[in-house]
Amino acid sequence: MSEEEIRTAPPTAARPRPDITPAEFEEFVADRLLGPAAPHVSGLTVTLHEKVAGSDGTYDLDATVRYRFAGMDFLVVVEAKHHRNPIKRELVQVLHQKVQSIGAHKGVMVSTATYQSGAVAFARAHGVALVTVTDGRFLFETRENMPVEESAGSGPSRFIVHCHGLPGRRPGTSRDLLMVPDDDDYPRQAAEILLGRPFGTLAP
Repeated sequence: MSEEEIRTAPPTAARPRPDITPAEFEEFVADRLLGPAAPHVSGLTVTLHEKVAGSDGTYDLDATVRYRFAGMDFLVVVEAKHHRNPIKRELVQVLHQKVQSIGAHKGVMVSTATYQSGAVAFARAHGVALVTVTDGRFLFETRENMPVEESAGSGPSRFIVHCHGLPGRRPGTSRDLLMVPDDDDYPRQAAEILLGRPFGTLAP
C-alpha cells in the first residue's frame, strides 16, 4: 500500500477490499448504499445503467438517483468503480462534467479503491461525494469516529462506507466519516451526505 493511500484514506486504506464482483458491487451501491435513504425523501428511485441526455451527448450512467424534497426534484449521478488502484483526479473530473452536462444536483463516486489526494481535493471543491467501500468484518464506527475491532458476520451487510473530504467543523477544514449501512442512523446519513438532501425537517 502506498503512503498516499494511507495518508488520504485512513483507517480504511489498510482494510481488505470487498470480495464482490463488479455486478454485485453495482447492486450493493443501488440497494444498500442509496436505497436506504428512502424514508428521508419522497419518491426515491435508483436506476442502474440509465441513459440520460446531456448538453454534449447521451451518457450511459452507472446509476441515477431521483427524489423529491420540499417540492423540488433532485437528480444524483452515481459512478461505481470496482477498482484496485487509487482513483485519480481525472476520473472525478469526468464525473463532474457529466453532472454539469445533464444538470444533475450532485455527483457521487463509489469505489472499492481509495482516492488520490488530488481527486479528494477536486471533489471537495466541486461538491462531489467520494466513497470507498471496504470489508468491514473487522472495523466498525464508534460515535467518536474511532475504529474498534468487531466481527460483522458475512454477506453484503458487513461492508463499511468511508466518505472522504467532507466539510470540517471549522471553515477551510475537512473530515472523513465512516458509515455502516446497518446502523440506525445510516438512512439519514445517506440522504444528507450521499444524496445531498438539504438539512432540516424530514420529508413527509
